[in-house]
Parts: sequence; structure tokens; C-alpha cells
Amino acid sequence: MKTTLDELLQRVNVLDVISQYVKLRKAGKDYAGLCPFHKEKTPSFTVSVEKQMFYCFSCREGGNAVSFLMKYENLSFQEAQENLARQYGMEIQRKDSGKRTGSFDALSKLAEYYQKGLKNSTMATQYLERRGITDEAINEFQLGYSDRTSGNLKGFLKNSGIPNDVFLSTGIVRMKDGELYEMFRGRIIIPIIDVNKRIIGFGGRTIDKDGFPKYVNSPESAVFSKRSSLFGIDKTRKYITEKDEVFIVEGYFDFIALYMNGFRNIVATLGTAITEGQISKLRNYTENITLMLDGDEAGIKSALRLIELFGEMGVNGRMVVLPEGHDPDSYVREEGTRAVDDAIAKKKSILDYYFDYFSAKYGVKTPEGKRAFIDDVLPYVQRIRNGIRKGLYIKRLSELTGLEEGRFTDSMNGASNTETAGGSCGVEEPKNIIEKKVISVCMTNPYLLEPFKGKEVMGYIRNDHVREILSRMLTYVEEKKQFEIHSFVQMLDNEALRDFALEAAFSSVEFADDEPEKVLFDYFIHVEKQFFKDESKKITERLSEAEKRGDESEVMELMEQKRQVLAYMKK
Repeated sequence: MKTTLDELLQRVNVLDVISQYVKLRKAGKDYAGLCPFHKEKTPSFTVSVEKQMFYCFSCREGGNAVSFLMKYENLSFQEAQENLARQYGMEIQRKDSGKRTGSFDALSKLAEYYQKGLKNSTMATQYLERRGITDEAINEFQLGYSDRTSGNLKGFLKNSGIPNDVFLSTGIVRMKDGELYEMFRGRIIIPIIDVNKRIIGFGGRTIDKDGFPKYVNSPESAVFSKRSSLFGIDKTRKYITEKDEVFIVEGYFDFIALYMNGFRNIVATLGTAITEGQISKLRNYTENITLMLDGDEAGIKSALRLIELFGEMGVNGRMVVLPEGHDPDSYVREEGTRAVDDAIAKKKSILDYYFDYFSAKYGVKTPEGKRAFIDDVLPYVQRIRNGIRKGLYIKRLSELTGLEEGRFTDSMNGASNTETAGGSCGVEEPKNIIEKKVISVCMTNPYLLEPFKGKEVMGYIRNDHVREILSRMLTYVEEKKQFEIHSFVQMLDNEALRDFALEAAFSSVEFADDEPEKVLFDYFIHVEKQFFKDESKKITERLSEAEKRGDESEVMELMEQKRQVLAYMKK
């Protein structure tokens, strides 16, 4: 039996959903963590089990379990519902969700097509054998092969049951001179799978000795972005959380070799430099990120650019540098797991490796060497935001070069003295605080909505957001005979209204038994008084204009209106 969104949200625990993506800690009756939607070092992201909602007090992103998945996984509303329903063994009425759903189906079919291609290719299976890829690994990672000819593709597309334009939308199947072909011809195919176990793209590795480029990835599409995707995250995220550390390697086969040898808290980039989007995703599972790279200068320099980013995002960035001539794949196959464990035991912070590498390269015994070394490392020390950590590196610079620590601090202060506490804090108007408290009171005590049924009360409220939210809350309660905050907020289609309601919901405080009624009563008096003050002011302005015109009839009428307003205000 197919279920409704309300029924789904009744079954779903927002904490269970979000904790799969964000590292949360108990904070009073709620849970807190680093927001996955913007860079921050101090947790401002809150999950409320009581409200079944999340909210970030910094970037003001918030909602329920469905809206979290929509934002985090870049899903449509329908896709997010279906994702949650699958997790809880339920089925949502499926609507047409456009190309994205069709793309997932097409990619899954393509994976089957490539797997069949591998079974039919002796050349491809022999290549994998030479690389130490076992049948177990082939099955585990759903590896495949793309035949060089397009003859089999035509039959596959015809029998797939999916329109050709859906395959074309993935960017993998293409058309030239009226003929369909696919981009990976002659390559080993590695499916890229997201945390929801869906194939979102592929990596292709040439098996030709002189083939170029060695690797190609699926093009960017509605479901795939290589700058934010990570290979293997679908298999390893729980191990990353358990061990509170992740190792990043650079290639598909590096990952496969380590994974099949028991190293499970790992991910791989997709042949690109590590990006902010990838680090942001990993930081939701752990703040300890270790790069496992080749030990040459290029490898170290590629890691150096991450120092500032790691600092901004509150990440503990370290490096494991393997012996020259090795990558993780070759090292674990040739030297074994113990050798990898030994290399991991020697991991250091990225900047420590940089100090070691370039002090050895330039030498710090001569004035020229000291100057070259200082010119290279000082900018990176300057970018360290933690004062204690920066002081330790300045001390080390002093010890290595023989210069006084003050020389380095003076240099840094001269170069930049612009760090501030983060700009203006934007103090909220007291009126908004009061009105958000009123919304919050009504959300947690929906029976108090009853007085708002009188149209006069609603008419006194000048704040459009407050009036609209209260009106919609009344309609919601009348229709459903109950009030669920997470469901109500999801129904607010206006972003400004939703933001106002979310902030009100997460601004709630504990009240004494009679305090909610008092908050509401005081608010009624306030808005009513303000309404009649405004009316009195308007009448006074109209009265002045009528007197200037000499309109005695209107003057008399307006004077009577003002008398009634003043009498009401006095009462």
C-alpha cells in the first residue's frame, strides 16, 4: 500500500537520517554538529528530535528529513521522499520526477551492459588479473568493460526499455553523424556510486599501454559532479565514522587495492585535485582527514594548497607519504599490509612534511638556503588561524633558521593585520524577537491558535510574515485536527515564510505553565494598541488635510472617529 508524506514523516526519525551524513553530539535535549551547508569551525547546526527538524543558526538552512535530503543530495522533492521511503520499507506514490530518475535507471542499465562486456572480453579480464584485481573485487565494485565497437550498443539500447534521449542526457551515450556511440570504448569501467547506493557515473581506465588519457570520467550531468563526488563513499562511510578518520587516495585502483586488503576508512578522488565540496562531505563523518600521496614534490605541493581550507573548515589535515616510486596500489600489493600500517604510523601534519621536505631541499646552513626556505614556508604559517599552533610553527622556524621568533611575528604583523571577529553581528529588532516567540508559542501549544480565528485580531497584525504563518497554521490545524511542526514547515512554499517559521521554531524556550498564554495575551494588547495608534495617526493626517480644504463635513466625521479611537485606547 502506497503511503502519504505525512505518514512517512510519522515513521521517520530525523536524527537517524541526518546522523548518516553529519557527525552530531548531544547538546541538551537537541543534537549539534558542524553545518554541512557552509564552512564553519564552531557547530551551529541543530537537530531537534522533539520537533523532527534541523536548523542552522548561522546560514539559516532548515527543515525536516525530506528537505535535508533535498539540499544535501541535490534531490527533487519526489526523489527525497522515495529515498526515505526505501529506507523505511515504504512506498510513496511515484510522480514524474523528470530526467534525474530516468538518468539513474539509464546508468544502472549501462552498468549491467559494461559488466556483460567484461565477461565477454579475454583481453580486459587478463588486464585486471595482471593488476591483481580478483573476481571478488570485480563483483564487489561491479567492474565492467566497454567494447570498442558500437554494434552491441544498438541492441542494448533497443532492448533497455529506456528512451534514447535519456541515455543521451547522461553524456555517456552520444551521437555522431546520426549514429549512437558511447564515450568509454576500449576502457575498464568503474561505477561511481553515491551514499544512497545509486550509480551516478563511471570512471574509465584505458587498457592500452600508451593509451591517452589514462582515465576519463562521466561528464557533468543532472546527477553527477566530479568535484563533489567521492569514489567508495557508499562502502566506507560507516567505517570512517567508527574510526573517526578518513584516508584520501588519488585513484580508483588505489582505493580498490587498499579496500580489498582490509583498509576500509578510505575514499578516492576522481582523478582531480581534492575540492572543497569533497572535504565538506567528508567533514560530516570526521574532522580527521589524512592524504595518502606519492612522496614527490608535486604530491606535497598539491596538498599544501589545502592547508588554508582545512584551517577554515576546522579539519585536522595530515599526510602519509609513501616511498618514492610507489602509489597505494603498488605498495600494498608488493610490500603488504604491514608496510602500509608502518607508513600510516609515520603520518604528519601537512605543514610538518612541508618543513621537512624543503628544509632538506634548500638547506638551512647558508643565508641563501635560509631565505629560500623562509620565503616558501612563511606564507603558510601566516595562514594558520589557531594562535597556539601558529606560535609552535614560528618557534620551529626560529630553531631551524637561528633567527629570533620576533622577526617572524613582526613580518607577519606587517604583512597583514586585518583579521577581525567577523564583521557586524546584525542585532535583530526586539519586535521580531517578540513575534518569533509568538509563532513559537503557537507551534508548541496549537490550542492557543483559537483566539486568532477572530478576523479582528488577525487584522491588527502588521507583520505580513506573522499574519500569513498564523493564518496557515489555523488552516492546517482545522484540516488535520493536529499540528506537526516538521510537516507544516514543509508546506510553506515561500522561502521567506519558511525561514521565519524555522527560526521561530528553533528560538523556542521553556515556559512556565501559564507563561505561553501570558506571551500571547501581551502580544494581543501590543498589536491592538499599535493598530489604534496607527489609526489615530492616519486620522490626524486626514483631519489636517480636511481642515486645509475647509471641508467641515469631513472634519466633523474624522473628529468623531478620532474620539472613538482615543476612547478605545484609553479603555
